[in-house]
Amino acid sequence: MKVNHIKQLFVALFLLLSAGTATAAQWKLAKTNLNAAGSKDTLTLKVSGNNSFSFSSFQVDFTLSEGILLDGTPILGELAVDHALTWSAQDDGSFRCVVYSPKNTVMKAPEGTVLRIPVVLAASFEGGKFTAKNGLLSNKASNGQSVTDLSGAALTVHKELKHLVVNVSGLEQVANPAKAAGLSYTTIPEGKTLTIGYFTDEDCTKPATDADRKKEGILYVKLSYAGDTDYAEFEEVYVMSLTSKIAIDASKITKPQATKIKAGQLLSTSLLSGGSVTDKDGYTIAGTFVWTNGNAVMPAGKQSCSVTFYPDNSSYYNTAEVFVEVEVTPTYLVTAVAMTGGSVNVLGKTEDDVYVEGQKISLVALPLPNYKFDSWSVTGVSETLPANDSIPVKADNNKTYTANFSPIMHTVSIETAGNGGLSVKAEDAEVASGASLRQGTVLQIVATPDVNSQLKSLTINGDSLKGNKVTLTGDLTVKAEFGQKAGALVTIKDVANGSILLYKENGSLIASGSTVPIGDKVRVVDLPDAGYRLNDSGVTLSGVTGPTTTNLWTVTGDVTANATFTAVTYDVKTSVASTDGAAITGATIILNKEENGNWVALAENEKLAYGTRVRVEDIKGLKDGARLLTILAGGKEVSLDAIFTVTGNLTVTAVYDHLVPIKREYIFCPYQEYYYSGVSRPFIPFASQTYAGFSFNVSYIASDDKDKKEVKKAIDAGDYTVVLRRDSDDLYEAFHEEYPDLVYHPNEGKVGLTIKRSKIAVTEQPSDGNGKPKTHPAEGTEVSIDVDDTYNVSGVTKYVIEPKSDAAKKNYEGTVYYHSTKDPVNLSFGASILRAGGEPAPMGYVRVTNGGMPYGETDGKVSIPAGITVTLEAVPVEGAKFSHWSDIESNPVDAKKNPREYVVAEGSTGVTPVFVGKTNLEFKLAKTSSVYNGTAQTVSVTGTGNEACQITFFFDEACTQPAVLKNAGDYYVRIYRPADAEYNEYKTEKGLRYTIEQAELAESKVTWPAASDILSGQKLSESVLQGGHAGIVAGTFAWNKPETAPTSTDQQEVTFTPTDPNYKPVSSKIEVKVVSATSSSSTDPETPVTPVDPVDPENPGQPDTPTGIESIEEGMSLYTANQSIFVNMPQQVALKVVDVSGIVLYEGSILGKAEIPVGHAGVYFVRCEAFGDSFVRKVVVR
Repeated sequence: MKVNHIKQLFVALFLLLSAGTATAAQWKLAKTNLNAAGSKDTLTLKVSGNNSFSFSSFQVDFTLSEGILLDGTPILGELAVDHALTWSAQDDGSFRCVVYSPKNTVMKAPEGTVLRIPVVLAASFEGGKFTAKNGLLSNKASNGQSVTDLSGAALTVHKELKHLVVNVSGLEQVANPAKAAGLSYTTIPEGKTLTIGYFTDEDCTKPATDADRKKEGILYVKLSYAGDTDYAEFEEVYVMSLTSKIAIDASKITKPQATKIKAGQLLSTSLLSGGSVTDKDGYTIAGTFVWTNGNAVMPAGKQSCSVTFYPDNSSYYNTAEVFVEVEVTPTYLVTAVAMTGGSVNVLGKTEDDVYVEGQKISLVALPLPNYKFDSWSVTGVSETLPANDSIPVKADNNKTYTANFSPIMHTVSIETAGNGGLSVKAEDAEVASGASLRQGTVLQIVATPDVNSQLKSLTINGDSLKGNKVTLTGDLTVKAEFGQKAGALVTIKDVANGSILLYKENGSLIASGSTVPIGDKVRVVDLPDAGYRLNDSGVTLSGVTGPTTTNLWTVTGDVTANATFTAVTYDVKTSVASTDGAAITGATIILNKEENGNWVALAENEKLAYGTRVRVEDIKGLKDGARLLTILAGGKEVSLDAIFTVTGNLTVTAVYDHLVPIKREYIFCPYQEYYYSGVSRPFIPFASQTYAGFSFNVSYIASDDKDKKEVKKAIDAGDYTVVLRRDSDDLYEAFHEEYPDLVYHPNEGKVGLTIKRSKIAVTEQPSDGNGKPKTHPAEGTEVSIDVDDTYNVSGVTKYVIEPKSDAAKKNYEGTVYYHSTKDPVNLSFGASILRAGGEPAPMGYVRVTNGGMPYGETDGKVSIPAGITVTLEAVPVEGAKFSHWSDIESNPVDAKKNPREYVVAEGSTGVTPVFVGKTNLEFKLAKTSSVYNGTAQTVSVTGTGNEACQITFFFDEACTQPAVLKNAGDYYVRIYRPADAEYNEYKTEKGLRYTIEQAELAESKVTWPAASDILSGQKLSESVLQGGHAGIVAGTFAWNKPETAPTSTDQQEVTFTPTDPNYKPVSSKIEVKVVSATSSSSTDPETPVTPVDPVDPENPGQPDTPTGIESIEEGMSLYTANQSIFVNMPQQVALKVVDVSGIVLYEGSILGKAEIPVGHAGVYFVRCEAFGDSFVRKVVVR
């Protein structure tokens, strides 16, 4: 709030002089645990322990520790009534606040909130101190009371607890009757000890015994951690399966490679590629590598994480875990703030201000009108920063950059000559010569001659002062020259909120303090300040006579002019909208206005006078699904508690970032299937587009469960509905979808999870034809093994192996095992090779099994006893797919099957699989650019199989800096499609460039400001732009050419410059009314002056009567339009245009066509003369 500087100094001195000795009162902060680093907060200062001392003013010096930056200006607390606040920075780095009441009004209570200090916490801030000292309270009787210093109140910052990353191994292992099985784990960070418990039930209520841990079966293992000061508590239940299957030798695993990710991303975001597993004989075991805990949020560094290998032959082999190193790039919080006088644009900004190490962004400092950029400073690191207003910065630490601005200052020099005084005031304070004032300051200039003296001239930088005010736009010299009084003295009162202007009859300005001859005629014009109008009583003049209807007065003595100006009332509107510009229905902003020192609610459709202070009290009626981005008052950003002033038609808009819905169709791999293994293998949901890397809570509903109960683990074979959930955050709505959903998505195709029944596997052959093979599951309550007596092949026994129990039947299919005592046959199943240039490469191999038990190969031959029926499975290598077997002509049916049965007969040589290369795919962006629309955007790709593409966005071409596709700028798109049965894996080598262009604000969508009136010849910079806004877009309005000095009312160009870099500037023209000797601000230029009887100024006896010389009028045309008189004279004439008050507006010689502008509507007389003859015509200009 602008206050008189002398009052500020007086109050500060008064407070010091009124200091007493009582010290019961003390300063107190309402809270000391602040928001997270990098965010905004408010320090609320209270007076406490002051039960009885009522005070009307106070002073305090407060100090903010490093990392706490002042965000704007301190705000008066609830105790204030009609109080004013002044504050300034001290040499010691503290800030002094002085609060007083011009009416000496007592605060509402002796205790409570006196100041709110808006702050920004630097990205590196971890804690600090707040100090309040030199506190002093003063009451109406000038009695004072000191306030006990608040010496270093400890400030803490909110920190989100980190999450442990837990890696487990041993989820499936061979049961050992001699040793109880145990689950192994490691933690990131190292050294965290977890509590481990083994249970036999899913709810973990029945502890498992050592005996339970030594036999086949499923156990539930609970790992838990109580949490500490840095890490949140942890609890997870794992399913551990103890089996009789074959364990994979860890030394036979070639680890896959993991792609780099950034800190804070899910481990599943890192793509695994390569890797292989072989058995004891060196043959490949087909299967898939998957992160064991893909939902882990990863900390920075090179981390070793568990990967589980799931064998395709899951009924024969156990799963295996291996640790793979993944590089997690550090991220840093980098923020930018602006001090008073400007704003900062961050180009390349992320939604959370977190950037990958080495990532570059640009900072652009934008000064407000009348301010200039000074320098950059940085908190959190030591850097040498360039002096440019636009700088590149790199993410290499948590840090905050500050753009520092200062007012543009100009020197005011005051000079006088002769007997008189010259007063120059700024904001009601007298300005001394040589003072330095801020650009944009309005100076009120009054020259007062001594007795018997008059003002001869009053100049600004050598030019005559127009009016009595000037806006400071550069160094200024005000000079008044006085001389001997030589006529009637003109005194124009120094009125508030406007100016009174007197003009001579010829249109020249009369300065206050100058003289005019007695009998001269003068005209009076009013020029209100922005936001004011002339009071209904009008201007009062003394020392003159004359009809007021003509606004022309005859001077009869010393002239005194006075007037009162009244504040204009303006509309105040509110709106609540989302970033796409759509109104949020049902939501309203509650505004309070200041009235008699109190804050009262604003009535519906109430208009407020210029200068009324307004505050946003609350925003009500909001539904879940939006977060407040900013509040705009007249296009300027304000906080929820901030106080702002009505300076024109005012619109207050709350802008919310409407949460974006996660589209169902962008969940990647919605159908997954695998074989039952007794291990809970999680459904892995991937998100594409801007949702890439999202984590989801996964649960399952078994299709055969009549109660439709959701469970956390899917173990048994069957079809499952997969339920995906994700809580809402600052950008996205909560997500809850089921796959499949036959009600809302009946034609979606196959989705969800299917766990297929595994075949019972033979793990050891019988010793002879009379024994039985060993199986998994083992013979007994789960499995029956019987000899097929109907199988009459000499030397061959056929074992039929079937599940017995309901549980076994649910998860296993039966199998057949053949035992032969015949001589073995050496078979070759060959190898199909791909010849594509260079060395031939094998395209696959054949897995040969009997009842699930594999046969090994020696020197390319598989030795199998004759009479046995084996199962052949062609296993292609990466990039290949099975086509058919080599006996396609002789056995066209079986040759198309994979796997297939093959009877080993004496003399058999085997069959060879034929593989072909998978098809390569190509994808392109459907379009490479779009326009900013306020929401996170998606892109489309073209090409076969595009529905299975995972699309992710980055800031860099190398695709290491993940981005949200929202703000204007350049991005890079990575397209990834995993390999499937038909197509090879596809991944763009480099990111594909995509651009979001700045949005254009439609000129018609901007509410343009109104311009205050100026005097003819004054620069546009003197005209104040009032009101105006651009909806949800913050920014400033400014004249395109402020140095233009219009001489008549006209349209002038104004530009709205958004502070949001997502929008382009937009320009339009608005009317500027120019006040002159013939045009007063309070006169409606569209209303014609009431006509008066025409009088020829040079021949009043015969008004409007031709002289009889018709030859002058022949062929002449005379008409009016657009505040001009148009004539066409067939011969040369002397022409004069005179208004009703006798002022000559035009005099000259005319032949042919001519346009004579008159400036405003009214009645005029046109006199023509030629060869001694003349005539007069009266015209009305509209």
